[in-house]
Amino acid sequence: MSAPRQLLTWTIAAIVALLLLVGIVVWRQRIAVQQSSSFLVGDPRIGAQVFQDKGCGQCHAILGSGPKIGPDLGLLGAAGSNMNGLATQMWNHAPRMWEQIAHSSVVYPQFTAQDMANLFAYLYVTCYDDESGNTVHGEILFTQKSCIRCHSIGGVGGHVGPDLRDIGAVTSPIFWAQTMWNHAPAMETHMRALNIPWPQFEGEEMNDLLAYVRQARGGPEMESELLPANPNRGWELFRKKGCIDCHAIRGSGGNVGPDLGSLGSPLPRNLTQMAGRMWNHSPQMWAAMKEKGIERPTFEGQEMADIIAFLYSVRYFELGGSPAIGRDVFSERKCSQCHGPDARGGLIGPNLRTGDKVFTPVSLALALWSHGPRMYSKAQELGLGWPTLNESDLSHLLAFLNSVPSTQQK
Repeated sequence: MSAPRQLLTWTIAAIVALLLLVGIVVWRQRIAVQQSSSFLVGDPRIGAQVFQDKGCGQCHAILGSGPKIGPDLGLLGAAGSNMNGLATQMWNHAPRMWEQIAHSSVVYPQFTAQDMANLFAYLYVTCYDDESGNTVHGEILFTQKSCIRCHSIGGVGGHVGPDLRDIGAVTSPIFWAQTMWNHAPAMETHMRALNIPWPQFEGEEMNDLLAYVRQARGGPEMESELLPANPNRGWELFRKKGCIDCHAIRGSGGNVGPDLGSLGSPLPRNLTQMAGRMWNHSPQMWAAMKEKGIERPTFEGQEMADIIAFLYSVRYFELGGSPAIGRDVFSERKCSQCHGPDARGGLIGPNLRTGDKVFTPVSLALALWSHGPRMYSKAQELGLGWPTLNESDLSHLLAFLNSVPSTQQK
């Protein structure tokens, strides 16, 4: 090979290597940004400091401690005690917050993506996502679902399983899901011996049951010890534990169970409902594993948190809405007047559906806080007013913003 041709080959190889390196860096940065859009990758202990450092504690109380200018962000069952609810409350009350800050000596705080993830993690741990539940209904379910035939609470009930007052820190959603999964085979054996049908939990029933157990048990919660979770380790565990042999992620993996990366098969709205779904399908999953010769895995320590964080990084529990309904919400709330009918940019607002980012309650809150004051000012200038959202709107709106635009659209 001649020297000029060899030099050209080396130059092309160097350019290709450089482009590959740049691509890897950009991909890692994009994944990092998307992961920080999930509150599970936030650190609640750092989030508590963010809450104070950014001045949130000057207006908001946590569990009754603090000022009453804004709502208490730590009350179970309060408006905003789940991720969608919190983002919705932030949106609706943002103008009041901005005006309050403008008329005070407080410097307008700025948040990074990680700041917001840490803050949401802190609020999640404080109010345990949306797991307030109905304790009275939970006590009824404890009997109706035959839990009481195997388990007692404070000595009242069966003695096949442990007294639920003595089972330790399983009364928060991630611990609950992990413990129920690990002990399902033993419970199934005992229930067959007692001729008890496998109970099914629908809607908010698992929330209510968890609320009852948590109230009866009392004591400190341990959820903060599981966060921040690690989505990358969750992906490794998803494969190592054999989940991928039955479940695909966006078409890659088994087809025995649903594709957990496909928006066509929505995941539950919250973590406790996820525990309920895992419980409901546990016998079928166990039978499928036996048929395929797969040893049923157990999860310890932070493993369930990591797997759930991985699923959040692929597609979020909060994103189970309808893009079609979300498009209607986008139009009805007059967002389309600035951002265009398909949210792909208008004369005033930018394209929101660029395909290089995922909208979640956390990332929406970050965008609101970063760009909201300018949006509010422009809306006032145009006489549009500030659009209000219902909590039920948010999942549909996020589904629309995250959907792939049709080629027929702009």
